Amino acid sequence: MAVNEDILAAFRGALHTAEPVTRIRALVRDELEHGVPRSEVLGQLESLRIELRGNGRAAEEDTVLEVMDFVSGWSSPHMQL
Repeated sequence: MAVNEDILAAFRGALHTAEPVTRIRALVRDELEHGVPRSEVLGQLESLRIELRGNGRAAEEDTVLEVMDFVSGWSSPHMQL
């Protein structure tokens, strides 16, 4: 899977907003609605997660993991994407 730098940049930017989970969730929802496969979205989130872990940014990594749970179905039904 190729890394989509545009969406990664958008995810990175969302981490610096007042509500990063909500913002990244909205970006992911848009990607899915535009036909990006769920597996590709999860791969992009995983790339970001690895980057954050490597830089010691545990709180932001947790944010990404939370959104990954929404995509993979490990969340309350009303939060699933």
